[in-house]
Amino acid sequence: MLLFIDVDGVLLGKSDARNIEHCLAAGCEEFIDFALENFDCYWLTSHCKGDATTVLDYLRPYATTQLLEKLKKIKPTYYKTFKTEALYGDFLWIDDSSSMYEFNYLEQNNLLHRWLQVNTRKEYRALEKLMPDILTMAHDIKQI
Repeated sequence: MLLFIDVDGVLLGKSDARNIEHCLAAGCEEFIDFALENFDCYWLTSHCKGDATTVLDYLRPYATTQLLEKLKKIKPTYYKTFKTEALYGDFLWIDDSSSMYEFNYLEQNNLLHRWLQVNTRKEYRALEKLMPDILTMAHDIKQI
């Protein structure tokens, strides 16, 4: 199963919602380990439109060398206007928000259940909370 991963508001969040500084979300490295072990992972972020170098450079100030090596295993995607242009196959998409067009696209194509809304700017530990349920969701999608 494919897993499409956003960066801002997902991998980067805020340890205190009142603070303006961003940091790696709680459990980010554990989540990346989990994702790479269980899914075919792709970037789906404005920081990567066909070239993963940009997103890796963007994450470099926040990540350890060890984490950056893991992040290099995530494949790039390309989309022109809407992230939904890059979605295909059996997928789950983790993002903090979608545009109205993207939301409507998912809803009209009976794919809304494949979008996992995670906002680590508001809920710093959201990735940790997601891990126990994501495999069940992937399994349920494959059964449909």
